[in-house]
Order: sequence, then C-alpha cells, then structure tokens
Amino acid sequence: TRSHDPVNVECSRQEVASGGEDAAMTQISRGVAIAGAVVATVIGAVVPASAHAARTSVLPSTLVVSAHRGGSAYAPEDTMYAYRNAVRIGADQMETDSWLTADGVLVLIHDSTLDRTTSCTGSVSSYTFARLRKCDAGWWWTPGQSTTSPDPKAQHPLRGLGIRVPAARELFGYIKSLGRSDRHTINIEIKDENFVKPTQALVSLIEASGLKNRTIVQSFYPPALDYVKTLDSTISTALLTEGSTSPYLAYSLAGDHQWISPGSTDVDLSTTTVSAAHAAGKKVIPWTPDTKSDLTAAGLKGVDGLITNYPACLLALEGRRPPARLLPAASIAAGSDPVPLCAA
Repeated sequence: TRSHDPVNVECSRQEVASGGEDAAMTQISRGVAIAGAVVATVIGAVVPASAHAARTSVLPSTLVVSAHRGGSAYAPEDTMYAYRNAVRIGADQMETDSWLTADGVLVLIHDSTLDRTTSCTGSVSSYTFARLRKCDAGWWWTPGQSTTSPDPKAQHPLRGLGIRVPAARELFGYIKSLGRSDRHTINIEIKDENFVKPTQALVSLIEASGLKNRTIVQSFYPPALDYVKTLDSTISTALLTEGSTSPYLAYSLAGDHQWISPGSTDVDLSTTTVSAAHAAGKKVIPWTPDTKSDLTAAGLKGVDGLITNYPACLLALEGRRPPARLLPAASIAAGSDPVPLCAA
C-alpha cells in the first residue's frame, strides 16, 4: 500500500498532471532507478523466481501473445502506459479498441462511455479530443483485475499520474518508433455500429502509418469488415465471434477475411473447427482466456494465437520467460498491490 511505499518518488501529483503521461513516467522511473534493489524486493510486485525459473513449455512458442487492451491486469486498459508495458513484458501483439471523438479523432478506449475506466462521465463521441485529454484514464484501474471494474473500496494507485485516453495515432507511432527490425503487431477493433466514419479514419491511419502489413482490423460487425475491404482490400481483417464460431467461417471465406477470433468459451471452438479454418487458409486467435487452465486448453486446440489480459502467463506457458517484474515501474513506485502472473 502507499503507506509502505519503499520508493521515494520526487514528483508531486500536481507536477505529473501538468506534465502529462510521459513526464509522469520519466519522473517516477527516476525514483525507481534510485531505489534499485529496494524495488526488486517489493512483495508481490515481482513474480517469484520459481514461477518461471525453468523454461517448461506447455504450449507452442509460436503462438501469438496478444495483450488484450495492453494487458489490462497489469496496467490501465487501452492506454499507452499499458502498451509500453506489454512491449516490455514481451507480448507480440497490441490488442485495442477504437471510437471517434466529437471532432473526429480516433481514440483508444473499449466502452462507448467514459464512466468505467476514467474520471469522466458520458459518451466518448460527445467529447472533443482536447476535453477528453483532461480525463484520468488510470482512475478506476485496480492491480490484478482482468478488466477494470470500478470499486470505490479497492486500490487505485495510478490516479493523478497523467495517464490519458490516447489517440490511435499514438499507438501506431510508438510501434513504428521501435525500429525497422521490430515485429510487434496491432489488432484494433471497430466498436461503433455506425462504423462508416470510424472505419474511414482507421483505414486512413493504417495506410499512413507504414504498419499496414502488421495491422489487423477486427470487429463483431461483418459489414464493418466488409467496408474495410472496400476501402483497402490489402488490410488484414478478423471477425470476432461470441457463442459460436462455425457459422461465421463461411462468411470469412466469402469476404476474404484472414482471421477468425472466437470467444475462448465458444461452444464449438475445437480442434475440428480450427482445422477447418486452417484448411480454408484462415488463422484463429481466440479472445480472453486468462487462467492457466483456460489458456492451456485453448492453446492446445491448434490455434495461431491467444488474446489475453495476462500476456505474461501465456508467455510462461510457451516457455518464453516473461520478466520478473509484471507491473510498470511507476505502478510499483505508486505502491501497487501484488498482481498474479495468471488469473485465479
């Protein structure tokens, strides 16, 4: 807890708020660096060495590790804070969500409203981007929650640290900045049923980003994916399903959609279904198995990757050793409670 914070951070909340997220991360990281060995002893902030001391592989190491909303168990969902942490941990793919602001800026947030994850209320589409940037996107985050669920009695260690709802261009710019040899991918969802303007904005961003061959556009709405293909047939797309996978395989074939993304609990998600998808030239990446047993069960069905809120857990199951520290440095400095490697 904060009262037992072992790190002395020379940074007031007022200074952080005025400097924004990057300033917050820089200031806090300095405090963490000074603390050095002390941070490494924070109980629960690191994974015990025995948790992944041996590279025991339960799943194929070729499975794509997709950080759902940036790995929301370890950092505030759909924020640059989370995506930087996901890259640090070793995730292969940044999974995210998109909505348009009132002034037409494509931003990364899951819900159509701000209430669940930020200090603000109301619909994303009613805010200008400038007004949206005043919302605290770390407000309701609690360490170890698979997805943020506001609990006034829980710990919220990252409030006031300048974490914001990012523009989609920020994520694309960050991945591009990792260099030519980088192979991280982006999997971005069109959330709005009124998808025309958001899709136009997203396709324009993808085409200008230089990351088209490393981007997947996903949606639960088939017409949205069809519209992506109308605008640019070379962009990879993924149909999200929930409840049942098989009926959508024919649609993916007809629409030339490269991926199928079933819910990990879909009743017909099986090796047979996955084999049928592969035979049709499609790849399969189920979403949000989070426990060790669920990740293992889904991974052993022959899928091509898994989207999870606990990317370090999947890395460990693949024998790809995740770092000892799961939380970003600033979370430790802020006194975050322990987080588990996998969901309970």
